Amino acid sequence: MTDTEQRRPTRTRLVIGAGIVLVVLVVLAVVTVTTSRSTPAATPTSTSSDPVAQARLDVPRRQAGDPLALGRVDAPVVLAEWGDFQCPFCRLYATSTEPALMRQYVDSGQVRLEWHDFAYLGPESVLEARAARAAGRQGQFWPFHAALYADQAPENRGEVTEATLTALAGRLGLDVGRFRQDFADPQIAADVAADQELGSRLGVGGVPSFVIGDQLIFGAQPLPTFQQALDAALARAR
Repeated sequence: MTDTEQRRPTRTRLVIGAGIVLVVLVVLAVVTVTTSRSTPAATPTSTSSDPVAQARLDVPRRQAGDPLALGRVDAPVVLAEWGDFQCPFCRLYATSTEPALMRQYVDSGQVRLEWHDFAYLGPESVLEARAARAAGRQGQFWPFHAALYADQAPENRGEVTEATLTALAGRLGLDVGRFRQDFADPQIAADVAADQELGSRLGVGGVPSFVIGDQLIFGAQPLPTFQQALDAALARAR
């Protein structure tokens, strides 16, 4: 047997071994990618080591008569949203996911919705946030909220003005004189700014963002994502 013939089985074993290693690495890579893609949008956080997570637990206002909230004051769980009326993803959530959450959780008394402004997309976002709060002083925040999303104007194109928002208030049957007065109230502008500052402290960097307990969920996630987070929060609240 020649020297070449003696080395041939060794080379074959080396090739087979390298192939096996390559297959294992590929399988591990696939498992890693699959696991990362299946990670929930929000997971429970250890509040003892995370002051931001602890601060999220203090978010619920639970104020009786709060015009920016829906649902029972004593509901076991609060779903707090930070939104911008110019944001198309906020509109997607408000028109598709939120109604389903209302039927399943809010109407049954399990969850309370609380709105927070994160009017960061431009000056027209601030105008709309102030207008919605002005409508809220007449008990019409949520109809105004729905109307702004139903007929969402292009972002910062000059189509949202005090005049157009006042006209919307008139169409919704609000007291227009009172609406104008409230719209100009510096306290409303301060409340809009305070909401955005609070959101930033809690880790909100874009909209829509949601706080459930100590968790932060970002984006117009599909309905099952919210159901999973709310069901887990309800289980912890029992």
